[in-house]
Amino acid sequence: MKRVLIIEAQIKQYRVPFYERLYAALLDAGIELRVAYSDPSSIEARKKDTCDLPKEYGVKVNGYWVLPERLIFQAVFRQIARADLVIVDQGNKFVWNHFLLPLSQVGLMRVGFWGLGENRQAGRLWLSEWYRRKTLNWVSWWFAYTSGTARYLIDNGVSSSKVTSVQNAVDTSEIRNYVQSMSAEERSSIRNRLGIPASAPVGIFCGMLDKVKSVPFLIDAAKLIQQRLPEFHLLLVGGGPEQEPIRSSIQDFSWIHLMGPRFGSQKSELIAISDVFLMPGRVGLVILDAFAGGLPLLSTRLSIHGPEMEYLEEGVNGLLSEPDVSAFAAMVTSLLCDREKLDRLRMGARIAGAKYTIEKMAANFCNGIQEWLGGPATLGVRGQA
Repeated sequence: MKRVLIIEAQIKQYRVPFYERLYAALLDAGIELRVAYSDPSSIEARKKDTCDLPKEYGVKVNGYWVLPERLIFQAVFRQIARADLVIVDQGNKFVWNHFLLPLSQVGLMRVGFWGLGENRQAGRLWLSEWYRRKTLNWVSWWFAYTSGTARYLIDNGVSSSKVTSVQNAVDTSEIRNYVQSMSAEERSSIRNRLGIPASAPVGIFCGMLDKVKSVPFLIDAAKLIQQRLPEFHLLLVGGGPEQEPIRSSIQDFSWIHLMGPRFGSQKSELIAISDVFLMPGRVGLVILDAFAGGLPLLSTRLSIHGPEMEYLEEGVNGLLSEPDVSAFAAMVTSLLCDREKLDRLRMGARIAGAKYTIEKMAANFCNGIQEWLGGPATLGVRGQA
């Protein structure tokens, strides 16, 4: 049985459903999966969003962080030596990458990258980014986050024959099922509990309350929306470093509800009573929460969005404005006043939610591994969305 090793710094909770499905799919194809990972760094541990994997395929190893958590060395030599394929994160922080990539380049090991290709985050060291681009073609296979990532790789010299677009996703089935099963009476009851009239337009934000998400921008825009639509309510769902400053800034506005971190059914019920998903700052995988709840995503045109932002089709399942408070507020207000357009965008969001799923991501990943090993894909079209 061929063995595939994936190396992660730590395991985020949202990745567990993906690994469960990938492990099962590969096992059915006669391929053994092992995922090596370590305890989170002190910075990551504060987020309280990591966990362990089942021992059937999870291998927890010692990890040693150096240079104020900029580099990690993991005790994975034994796992690497036993693997037919090794898949690593496209990150310069992994010490092992700097040994594996040269071996891959000269054909002594079969190493694959899993990543986003282009790094759009500001503040990166030029040398780090030069090295990142230089090594794009040093691996024998690429598992690209999205179709846009795949296009970037191909445009930068990576052969399309060794790129699989996995269409990065999270498990949103709980949100989808919860929202679809809720009755009008249940939605009305939740709104009543929060002091929101049954017919009031509601916008929701879900995410980390930090600078990159532009929550103060959203609050300023919401005040303009509320001036034109006095019944408008805003739900802020999440926690983070800006939670207390935000709490202070909205204490005089009863129609802005700071809900704190919510998960599972508690988050799903808030999505279910909302009309639009508002995220003027950086957008990543949270776009799939919006689509799972049948909500169009309303955001701004920024260069720092995650690759998943390409799932937004403007005018189909969401809208974009310039990164200006007045422009964003005008876009949201106009949509909330146009029921026909809002219903059309909500339908588009539901269709997109069924398109980008954790099941399809696992199937795409499994197909890529099988092709890399020299066999045919067995779970549908390669790189299928």
